[in-house]
Amino acid sequence: MAFDQMNIKDMLCDMYDIQRQVKQAKLYDKPKDNNGSSITIGDCIENVIEQLEQELTNRGEEIWRYIE
Repeated sequence: MAFDQMNIKDMLCDMYDIQRQVKQAKLYDKPKDNNGSSITIGDCIENVIEQLEQELTNRGEEIWRYIE
């Protein structure tokens, strides 16, 4: 399935859920790998969320974000 056919809002909802669970598990600030990376799991999640939000903006769709 091409990116332009995917439901970005569903993917964002999933990513917000993942973000919340990773924070609760206290993994958000942990490195993304075991290779000495300074990039955290949270950095990766935020990057994916930002890219999906940008795609929605490019499509002219409204972004609904779950507020904790």
